[in-house]
Amino acid sequence: MRRFITMLLFAITAAVAAYAQKAQYKVEESSSRKMPEWVMSTEKDYLIVTATGGDIEEAKAAVIENVKKQIAQSIATRIVAESNLQTSAFESGDTFSKSQSLETSVMSRTAKLPFIGEISLSKAADYYWERRFYRTTGRYEYFYAVKYPFSDFEMRQLVTEYQLYDKGLNERLAKFETGLDFVSSVEEIGESINNLRVFLNEFDVQDPRYNQVQILSNRYRELYDQITIDWFQEKKGIIVANLTLGGRSISTSQRPVLRSNCASQITSSFEGNALVIRYNDDNCYDEDENYIDLRLKAGNKYISERIFFKSTVDISLTGIVSDAATGEPVAYARLTLIPSGKTATTGRNGMFVYNDLSSGKYSIQAVKAGYKTVEVPASVMSGSTVRADIVMTPDGSADTYTPPATVTAEKPVTGQPEQPVIKPEKDPVNTVRNGLAAYFRFNGTTRSEVSAIQGIPVNSPQYTVDSPDGTKAIALSSLDLSQISFPKPMIAYPARNYSISFWMKGYSNGHVWSMACGDSRYNYPKLTIKEGQFYINNRFDYNGSSFTHPQLDYNWHFIAIVVRTENNETTAGLYIDGVLVDSISLAGSASQPCTKFLLGGESESGDNAIDFYIDNLRIYSSKALSDEEVAQIYLSEK
Repeated sequence: MRRFITMLLFAITAAVAAYAQKAQYKVEESSSRKMPEWVMSTEKDYLIVTATGGDIEEAKAAVIENVKKQIAQSIATRIVAESNLQTSAFESGDTFSKSQSLETSVMSRTAKLPFIGEISLSKAADYYWERRFYRTTGRYEYFYAVKYPFSDFEMRQLVTEYQLYDKGLNERLAKFETGLDFVSSVEEIGESINNLRVFLNEFDVQDPRYNQVQILSNRYRELYDQITIDWFQEKKGIIVANLTLGGRSISTSQRPVLRSNCASQITSSFEGNALVIRYNDDNCYDEDENYIDLRLKAGNKYISERIFFKSTVDISLTGIVSDAATGEPVAYARLTLIPSGKTATTGRNGMFVYNDLSSGKYSIQAVKAGYKTVEVPASVMSGSTVRADIVMTPDGSADTYTPPATVTAEKPVTGQPEQPVIKPEKDPVNTVRNGLAAYFRFNGTTRSEVSAIQGIPVNSPQYTVDSPDGTKAIALSSLDLSQISFPKPMIAYPARNYSISFWMKGYSNGHVWSMACGDSRYNYPKLTIKEGQFYINNRFDYNGSSFTHPQLDYNWHFIAIVVRTENNETTAGLYIDGVLVDSISLAGSASQPCTKFLLGGESESGDNAIDFYIDNLRIYSSKALSDEEVAQIYLSEK
């Protein structure tokens, strides 16, 4: 009885409120004699949406916008309730404000979905409108209501569509970030900045990625300041210049502005990335300071270089120093000309030049840390330019370099290293093949041999013929922060069962490998070396633990990390040369999926870059190897 009285009082109150509201206006025209019951109620699989406007068309437009907003808000609410998205990782605010900010961010992108754009009154199941006259104000207003079909099935489809859309945004963001290390031209920097300006519109200001895009734009702008000009005078009247960025030669489509204090008839042409400057120096004197000023536009600033030259250059000796294993230029190698004693240092592009030499026979000695010292002969004659390229072999490699007997004018000569001895094939690719997600032998490529995954070299990691299987390996250095970035997470989320094995030689304290997603809190799982011990982290709110094991000597060793979860308990095993040496407990697993896998270099969570050789990297994304399987892999690759 009491419940009946309560319901009756509620109905009377609602009726009185509706009557009071209706008493404020008079319905002068409507689409039907009586307002349909659905207008003031709810129905399963339908949205009941209303709006008002100064005329009927304004009211129609307003009700369509309200339908879009209600659908977007419904999707946002569902996503907030069901998903753990990257956008929910706000630094401050209580739970309510975090959800509210996330909902705003989701709604801003949901509005761009194709389904939302296809909403129209023609798809409404029913509609009703009124023309109202308000007595107190003397104004007219149109009221419009629609009954719009929107089922739970359509809701789930839209949530899936949104999540795919959101994933695509993350992938585009990661691509922009990776692209910073692979810019190949001045124009590419400007194009990336413009694309990021458009990309910024994809995010609401509440979304953390909004700030990430702005930071990336600034980092691309900073690249302009990092561009330098390397040059040398090849011979009388010819200068060769290169634009370099991060040790890499880059191109430009611009013609430079060239001015000189004495040279005339200055022209320029591109030969590959090299800018060849030709000029007449008849009015230049060696007792003066002769120069050509070179200027190029880079964004909203200019890159300038003053290039000094001599007018009486008779003999030039020039060349490029390169790595025997990779063919890449060797920067900052120290050269000594014997017997004159003149020294030179290679530029970022590996080039060197000696000018004003006397005719005769010379040799050039090249020295650089990490390489074997090499000496090549060169004979020079008056009035000529001699080209003497030098190939340096990485230190510790089994191959040797035999220099050419003589270098003649205008003829490049490059020494070729002896081919390393290839061990008999043991078919390691098919050893423990089940569950093998990726396998990298780094034999001149960073592509996986069992999948389409390819790593992106960062800061020019070097290939070396010093490897455990007699082919090639990768050398990573803490000095240049060299790294390989794989554009896939590699380890299945959540990281409860996985195995990673590799061969390594030498080590320093620093980052070995990790999953990363652009946020230092989620740079896990991660393997580092601290004070000579392997150290593993498996989730962001856990400090990790070190394995107990003997320190490694400076030889190749097989390392395997196996993480296994059984009965809600996660353990990690460390294998050295096929034998389990320690097993430790881990606290849970990574709490957020990431977008890439980093090998070497600095980690996103602040670990130092590392010095070591690495080869035969295997990744089992969701398989915990057994002791026997680890031993099989070790024997197949040994």
